[in-house]
Amino acid sequence: MAVAATVAVAVVLVAGLVLAVSSHPTNRSATATAPPASTTTTRNAGPGDAGQATSPPPTERPADQSSSTTTTTGDGLGAVGTAPFGTSGPSVPPITSTTSTTTATATTPAPSGATGSTPPPTPSVSAAPLAQSAVSGVGAATVSWSAPPNAGTSPVTGYNVYVGVSPGAQYPDPANGPVPVEGGMFTVTNLSDGTKYYFTVKSITAPGLSPASNEVSATPTADYGPVGSLSAPVIGLAPNPTGTGYWQVNAMGRVSTRGVVANYGPTGSYRLNSPIVGMVATDDGHGYWLVASDGGVFAFGDALYYGSTGGANINAPIVGMAPTSDDRGYWLVGADGGVYSFGDALYYGSTGGARINAPIVGMAPTPDGEGYWLVGTDGGVFSFGDAKFHGSTGSLRLTRPVVGMATDVAGSGYWLAASDGGVFSFGSAPFQGSTGSLHLNAPVSDLSLDPATDGYWLSSQDGGVFAFGAPFLGAG
Repeated sequence: MAVAATVAVAVVLVAGLVLAVSSHPTNRSATATAPPASTTTTRNAGPGDAGQATSPPPTERPADQSSSTTTTTGDGLGAVGTAPFGTSGPSVPPITSTTSTTTATATTPAPSGATGSTPPPTPSVSAAPLAQSAVSGVGAATVSWSAPPNAGTSPVTGYNVYVGVSPGAQYPDPANGPVPVEGGMFTVTNLSDGTKYYFTVKSITAPGLSPASNEVSATPTADYGPVGSLSAPVIGLAPNPTGTGYWQVNAMGRVSTRGVVANYGPTGSYRLNSPIVGMVATDDGHGYWLVASDGGVFAFGDALYYGSTGGANINAPIVGMAPTSDDRGYWLVGADGGVYSFGDALYYGSTGGARINAPIVGMAPTPDGEGYWLVGTDGGVFSFGDAKFHGSTGSLRLTRPVVGMATDVAGSGYWLAASDGGVFSFGSAPFQGSTGSLHLNAPVSDLSLDPATDGYWLSSQDGGVFAFGAPFLGAG
């Protein structure tokens, strides 16, 4: 009986030992997820919607040119969160149980033939995928690729597609947003017709992103006809100072006149190396400048030529232009936010060389010419010099990209316009209406102030004009 009892005790102890060993904590890794930088809201401005938005205070940004004092305010930089690594649990020591007559010992055996634990292989990312093509569409391009030849030690869970407007200069945020692409094809939308885009692809694995793929490019096309004498795409509208007339210009540099304005000359006699991307009128309404994507500047009427970046090696295409208050100089801005000053225009700063979430698409000067604003396709606004930051759509999730901006007469507010004609007003700029709820034949390409009424015009790529608080004087 004593022996049986002793054996029973030993069995119980061994069973308890097994339970103790199996319930001991194993090594685990804890992953913390950084909270999002901001809450986003899907937004599509329409008539009666003032689009008022509140943005965080501006932050300081580096400049791409030297200056004794550079003030950079605005928003648009994303936040990067860091999650801590997990901790390892304690090792399991040998456990010994005894009785007066029988000793039961349980230990954790080492693997057969091993003298110690072997660390797992270091995780590695995959090789770069192979980008195969980019096929142009209407305001879009479809990018296709094949899987990387070497998947590394972790499986590929998806892909990110990146887009830029110059070779080797893709923007850091993927065109597909936060949701990885499954498969080998993705259509990038909200692109400007007639602009050449460059695409790369990266595969996603547990250790991180792969290197970028080779680069493919495409130029989106238009499928709409013009509404007037100008062939598409029509890229801008510039009014005279009394609001009684305006000019429109297309990418080929052809100019049309509406209302009480004169035609001071298209670029028909010039051979353009790059498409026209912007037009601004002189303060007296007797001339205007045109600017091309390579920074070439063309002056007509009483507008004077002060220089350009045409023929220079610039980091990104020029996307906009703004004159000084006395018309004796002007600024050019690139898609990277780099600012170039000519004549009496002073340099107040830029986002050139800084990390921005979306390409810059336009600029607007302050009334006294001692500052300017830049705006990106996400509606992020950057203020320089005496320009005050009044807000932006940088924290909102827009259904269409922002294509331009204009300041009100007082210079204490501004409007942003999206490609669907949605208008967002900030500061003292009054909301006069939008086409955000309408179906347009062609995307909006520009927004221009009526200096006589504090209203504005929207101009679309087919030459259509939409007047809000401003007179309609014709289109195309």
